[in-house]
Amino acid sequence: MKKSLIFILPLILFLGCADKNVFKPQKVIKKRLSYEKKDTVLVDYTHKALTFKKEKGFLNKKVEYFDENGTSLGEFEKLSENLAVNGDTLLVLDSKQKIKLPYLVYRAYKKDNLIAVVFENNAEGVYDLEKRKLVFYKENEPVLAAKYLGVSPIFYKDLILFPLLNGNISVVDANNLSFIRNISLGDNIINNIIFLKIVNHQLFIATPNKLVLFNPNFLVSYEGDIKHILTDGKDLYVFFVGGKIIRFDSDLKKLKETKLDFADYFAPTVCNGYIYTVTSNGYLIKIDRNLKTLVFKPGKFQTDEPLKMKGCKIYNDNKVFIIE
Repeated sequence: MKKSLIFILPLILFLGCADKNVFKPQKVIKKRLSYEKKDTVLVDYTHKALTFKKEKGFLNKKVEYFDENGTSLGEFEKLSENLAVNGDTLLVLDSKQKIKLPYLVYRAYKKDNLIAVVFENNAEGVYDLEKRKLVFYKENEPVLAAKYLGVSPIFYKDLILFPLLNGNISVVDANNLSFIRNISLGDNIINNIIFLKIVNHQLFIATPNKLVLFNPNFLVSYEGDIKHILTDGKDLYVFFVGGKIIRFDSDLKKLKETKLDFADYFAPTVCNGYIYTVTSNGYLIKIDRNLKTLVFKPGKFQTDEPLKMKGCKIYNDNKVFIIE
């Protein structure tokens, strides 16, 4: 009997602690969200996105595209505004042009006649639509797995920046298509890039462990367990594991900080000047520029189903919820 108690007591203590580590807001506002049903609600949001249930893995919705004659071009996942992918084949959406590439495509981005591609073997390349061939290709050390979701390459001034799966940024001259250098964020573990954007004319790069303001002459960084990064075009809002949120300006100066204990933020979005995010236990959180928060309990969307937010809408399985 005493032996049984020895095993049961730690279990009770563990369960008690686990229950405490759940986001429980002190004040909750009821909010009814209007919604409409759609069979292909996630069609335009088919880039891989985390769901709440880890065992569900990634969203992998595909949409079938057709040419002007009604001929099917096949099923593709949308990568960016004008690109979709199916394995090793890219589809340029406005021209319906199919591009067969030598390896599986991880991320890609198009500017004018050039398409910058990161392949799943961690190689990088540039495809020229006018020449109809790869005009640049560079192999990099392959990685076995990437911990977090990746982002697409970007064109920055006269450079092309390739966010690689090993956490480095490959810098290529966009004019003569020659490799310049790798930018290493110096992480002790291998993590791919989760954020790569130009905000207020400043270049920001992030892994799950570090946010960096890049300048050719210096690096300014902030380290932490980063879950999401969002920008309103002026400032950056960084969501951390454990519930902390920090607003930085474009010089990476901390402006505001708040914390909602144990809040596990998902899918943050900008809607009418506010930041909205949801938690896995179904709360909708509204955040203003001063990081003051309101917590709502809509009770409609299902967090055990694929969920994504964009603008003022929540895309949840086959429903579109309107936030405001």
